[in-house]
Amino acid sequence: MNTTWTYALSSVSLIGVLSFMVVTAIRVNARTLYWITFALVAMATGAMLGNAIVHLVPESFEFVVDKQISSLTVSLLMLSGFLLSFGLEKGLNFHCHHTTNLRRDDHGCEDGDCGEEKDEHHEEKHIHPVGHMTLAAHMLDNFNDGLLIGVTYLISIPAGVATTIAIISHEFPLEFGSFAVMIKAGYTRWQAIAINVISAFVAIAATTLVLLFGSKFSWLPMYLTPFGAGIVLYIVAAQLVPMLQQEKDKKRNALQVVIVLAAVLAMVAAKVFENHIGG
Repeated sequence: MNTTWTYALSSVSLIGVLSFMVVTAIRVNARTLYWITFALVAMATGAMLGNAIVHLVPESFEFVVDKQISSLTVSLLMLSGFLLSFGLEKGLNFHCHHTTNLRRDDHGCEDGDCGEEKDEHHEEKHIHPVGHMTLAAHMLDNFNDGLLIGVTYLISIPAGVATTIAIISHEFPLEFGSFAVMIKAGYTRWQAIAINVISAFVAIAATTLVLLFGSKFSWLPMYLTPFGAGIVLYIVAAQLVPMLQQEKDKKRNALQVVIVLAAVLAMVAAKVFENHIGG
């Protein structure tokens, strides 16, 4: 195994390990997790919104600047991701007799009834469509990150290291946010952790594909980035923001606004950092 392979696979594995450490660090019982989920969902909203607007959309149009793809194609790919998510949610809602209610009032919980409730709805483990869409977006994002790491390491080792640092800088808010949304959607804590582990292997597989086949896969980010941006924008606009709007308590509302803004600023700071280390 040459130096490029060693650095690339070590980098993508490091990102997976750090992400796993982030989600497993949330060591709280079901009731406590239920009460703090409102804050984590606010973090998810800000992180995903910032990721889409500050990272994915500009990166999509960088391919236009390089004349690799037209601006119309980029726009259509974003629209396709958005509309596919809309159709997927419609289909999932149609086939589900009932789903986990993401918009219930947190204040209505009695002791012992919060978190992983033991009513008949919980026992049937129905997952809200936003959980499935977040899962798809999470996997796609990790696959794209793996491709990006592989491509940049083929360019040079310094470029690959810079890309790895940039991905790590904005990965943590997204990991916390995705974890919270999956829990809110009906996944158990260990199911969400398992998904995180699987997504790490997806990234490793993507990096391996690029290292094996080189430029044959280097074009994929050009199409996956705007498509993923459309999916993320749909999740934020159609699911996460309406969830936050259901909060009635003034103090918790104010806290959610602060958390959303903080998460957006974190993604902006990560982008500034990426631009700095990228030269």
